[in-house]
Amino acid sequence: MVTLVLAIDRDNDLGRKTGIRSPVIGRETNLEAAQALGLADPEESDTNTMLAAVRIYDQLLKEGIEVEVVTICGDVRVGTRSDMKIANTLDKVIAQTHATHAVIVSDGAEDRELEPIIRSRLLIDATRQVVVQQSRPIEDTLYTIIHKMEDPKIQRKFILPMALAASVWGFLALMGKSEIAGGAILLTLGGYMLVKVAGWENEIRRIYRDLLSGTSERVSLTAYIIAALFLIIGIARGLDAMQEVASQGVLAMVLGFMSLSGILPLLLSGLLIIELGRTIDSYLQDGTFNFAIVTFFFTVTSLGLIVAGFVEIVNDIFVRGDFISTKVQYVLGGIILAFIGFLVNDSIRERQEHPLLGEE
Repeated sequence: MVTLVLAIDRDNDLGRKTGIRSPVIGRETNLEAAQALGLADPEESDTNTMLAAVRIYDQLLKEGIEVEVVTICGDVRVGTRSDMKIANTLDKVIAQTHATHAVIVSDGAEDRELEPIIRSRLLIDATRQVVVQQSRPIEDTLYTIIHKMEDPKIQRKFILPMALAASVWGFLALMGKSEIAGGAILLTLGGYMLVKVAGWENEIRRIYRDLLSGTSERVSLTAYIIAALFLIIGIARGLDAMQEVASQGVLAMVLGFMSLSGILPLLLSGLLIIELGRTIDSYLQDGTFNFAIVTFFFTVTSLGLIVAGFVEIVNDIFVRGDFISTKVQYVLGGIILAFIGFLVNDSIRERQEHPLLGEE
């Protein structure tokens, strides 16, 4: 009656990191494989699993039990493919060693999911889960935090917004503006979330690389700088507009920030300037004029008028109590301008698809 001490590596860390193929049979072979894996990745827990299997093998051998130690690996694609590979490998080991009993050694609950496969072939006498212990629990916690902080995903999703908020708070505190630090932090975090939701990360990252490398088209770069200045001035205008209506409540402050006397016109102007810069650069580079700028101009302008109209109407009704607003002309003007934009867009598209004989 032969008992197998099975060290299970379900995701094949041993094979991926050392090139050693499964199964690994025998005490000395397992020690060499564990040493190779430990040198390849000192943090790999499967090293401890293999060493624990060798230790159990030695204990059973001293007790006079006929025993063999084996490490069986699966596949990096944990699941059906991995489990079928382990089952096939185990069949070969059983045929070679004539084993009837098993002691399972693993480093986690994931490997323990293989017990039904092993139990269908061998009698399981015992299971052992290897847990790597630290001298102090706080040491493990500190290591985990530091290790996660080095993860780029964690850095982008959590550390970056916290760093932005802390930087804004510290800057305003140094400037003696601690009373508006809370609002500025909310504005910073809100802007960061807006960038994430709108998917502007790649665009901002490209602009940043262009600024550092100097490879950006000259007109576009100038347009971005002007648009950024417009945005800063617009935010300042919006804050001033909020201060003027602060006594009328939160809704009045929000509407004041978004109104024509606030950020709205400068924000839309910045968008138009950016698109104009891109169009000019495209023309200088390829010699073709992108007529989409005309449609974009009508769209942005009409959208600005409609938003301004709604802001004024809401302000008249809910803030001033004037239920007959005279600002409907903004919305009507925006709708008319949008209609004109559609006509111009159709005319340009038809002209490009069916050019005049003299233009061919």
